[in-house]
Amino acid sequence: MAGHTTNCIVVDAPMDFVWERTNDVASWTDLFSEYSVAEIIEHDGPTVTFRLALHPDENGKVWSWVSQRTTDAEARTVRAHRVETGPFEYMNIHWRYTQTDDGVRMEWTQDFHMKEGAPLDDAGMTDRINRNSVVQLGLIKRKLETRARALSTPFADLAGKRVLVTGGSRGIGRGIVLAAAAAGADVLTCYRQNNDHVTTLGKELAGLPGSGHVVRADAADPAGARFLAERARELLGGLDAVVNNAGDFTPAPYADLADSAWAAAVQSNLTGTHQVTQAVLPLLANGASIVNLGSTVARIGMAGGAHYTAVKQGLVGLTRSLARELGPRGIRVNTVSPGRIDTEALDELPPEAAARQRALFSKFSALGRLGTPREIAQVVLFLISDRASYVTGQDIHVDGCV
Repeated sequence: MAGHTTNCIVVDAPMDFVWERTNDVASWTDLFSEYSVAEIIEHDGPTVTFRLALHPDENGKVWSWVSQRTTDAEARTVRAHRVETGPFEYMNIHWRYTQTDDGVRMEWTQDFHMKEGAPLDDAGMTDRINRNSVVQLGLIKRKLETRARALSTPFADLAGKRVLVTGGSRGIGRGIVLAAAAAGADVLTCYRQNNDHVTTLGKELAGLPGSGHVVRADAADPAGARFLAERARELLGGLDAVVNNAGDFTPAPYADLADSAWAAAVQSNLTGTHQVTQAVLPLLANGASIVNLGSTVARIGMAGGAHYTAVKQGLVGLTRSLARELGPRGIRVNTVSPGRIDTEALDELPPEAAARQRALFSKFSALGRLGTPREIAQVVLFLISDRASYVTGQDIHVDGCV
């Protein structure tokens, strides 16, 4: 005999929000009321190994165990199992997320078998899990719906705004594109090479309130900048915000830094921003906002990145000058300088290398972790919203205090 339970809730919130929050294991002590500890032990691509601990029971005993879970973002499913089984012979958990007319249906299935001599048999554990799941899933539903409503309120003024984001198929740019479209903005973005990131971005944009347009263009190329301006005019009729996010960087020791590498860094990170901004200038409405993506390393320096830090600091100068020149039209210009952000680029590294980088760069932050694309996107949305109407010429560091 084995135990089996199935419980579910429907959360009235966007799919991306529900998926992201419920799969952020480190925050489970806030999401679930039963856990006192949620410690990440190891990241390996979509798989995370972690330790959970319950609050002390009536006898003061703290139950804890190690589990492992693997997410499949495309299928919107998660499979997990206990590594330290404790009183279980095995415990396997399957989460499934389905979009419905009423919200996101989150189904939680558990298959298990108790060891001989365990405090509860399969039937007893089935009853306990079912009773506890009603409480925990109900709590999750209330928390997620409350937070989703709170998040949707601050940028309500972005509904219908016309926004161009360069380099938006992955990483920070993708986070900005999705956040703007989720707030109701009509977004145009670009990519250089067709790949799965472009395909999935189109699918995600299709389910958001704002319209999304994804076109192929190299923002660092003069012709690409002119093409983006023309598409913005045709598709959006003008622009209320421009986010210059596109840029490249290949590390190189300064002694070995080739002129071509220096020129490429300038072209992709600084000249490209200038070309796009100048090309779309006639399309910018009075009171529009421009945000340039810099980097916190421009302030602190980086070995092997002299060319990158130089051009990112150049962006700050460009930002200040444009803020003064365009200020009479009410156009605000700011720089957002991220620290180390946990993007899919880390997941594409060999698992051991990715783990080393996460551990290394987390130590540099006062918060002891990497940032997320969503956290950068929230600052960018603030700057292009009416809430930042007196903020211009600034370099805002979103780096966890490195």
